[in-house]
Amino acid sequence: MPMKLSNVMLLLVVVTICAVFSLRIFQGIDEMMGDQYWVVDTTQGDHGWYAMGLLPCVVKVPKDVVHAANSNPASPTKYLIYAQNGDFAGNTVYGISLGIPLIMYLIWFACILGFPDRVDPYLLPRRIFTTTVIITCSIVVNLFLMRVAADFSRDPLSRIANVSGTQASLLFHSAGIWFAILFSALGTTNHSARETRAPDSRNWQPQANEKFNWMFVLLFGATMLEVVFVQSRLALPDAALDYALWLMATVIFMRMFGFSPKYWVKRGRGIAIALTGTLCTLPVFYLLERATGTLGAGFASPILAATHGPENANIGLSLMLSIYLIFWMEFAAAIRRNGPVRPLSGTRS
Repeated sequence: MPMKLSNVMLLLVVVTICAVFSLRIFQGIDEMMGDQYWVVDTTQGDHGWYAMGLLPCVVKVPKDVVHAANSNPASPTKYLIYAQNGDFAGNTVYGISLGIPLIMYLIWFACILGFPDRVDPYLLPRRIFTTTVIITCSIVVNLFLMRVAADFSRDPLSRIANVSGTQASLLFHSAGIWFAILFSALGTTNHSARETRAPDSRNWQPQANEKFNWMFVLLFGATMLEVVFVQSRLALPDAALDYALWLMATVIFMRMFGFSPKYWVKRGRGIAIALTGTLCTLPVFYLLERATGTLGAGFASPILAATHGPENANIGLSLMLSIYLIFWMEFAAAIRRNGPVRPLSGTRS
């Protein structure tokens, strides 16, 4: 049963507010640093680290002071840089940074809690506990990865936050998605004593052949698309992150809408939501960047042109498309409009 339009709008508004608030916390950390570095205070604790060695004691030091000390071989003081402005949120690619928490909160609210129209009072305490565990795991894993990056960082001018995840906000929210999928797959959000009949294995072989054939076709298409994006300077130069997200989008598409065109034609409503939502998202962030001058869209961006050269003004387009395609596909499933359209009762084919 598809979700009512009022609940659809409520879900979209809630996850957007939560994503903006979450990202705003990371932006606030950036603003606290200003034009200074956060450096590890080695005079505190065990080489400047506490909380089981996961959190550093940091102090703010002007960038010119850090560069002068670390660049001078005769200087007895060497600073280990922990982060600088931009490491946590990345306003230059705000459209990309916001897309990941949008997906995370959509999974948390719609798929785990059942918000807004499938909140089961009996299961709610258990599902809230699961979400709390997901948040805790995400934070601990992020701190652990940043500590590992610090241990492997040998260049005194390297930035630990960038080494561990480019932007800490992207890393945290990606971990939130990963743990949400893991706990959902483990069935920790459900509780039922009902047992279902095992599927008929006689149909597995032809279904597997069809799925594998179309899976390779779709993966080949995603690969060619990413090659075109990279060659056209519409994607990050190393292509690894872009390509990973396109592979993820392809797998999600197959899970949501089926493996072959004979299934896709029956699910045109969900596919239309995914494609239309993605195409409508791009001009929203384009206008947002023009209005604010600081919150980058990731494509057609004066900010990227100024920082990376005019030839790289569109390097975020591939990520924007893949991230928001994933979000709108998940959204179509969350509002239960990704299935085949059923004919009205009483009508004849």
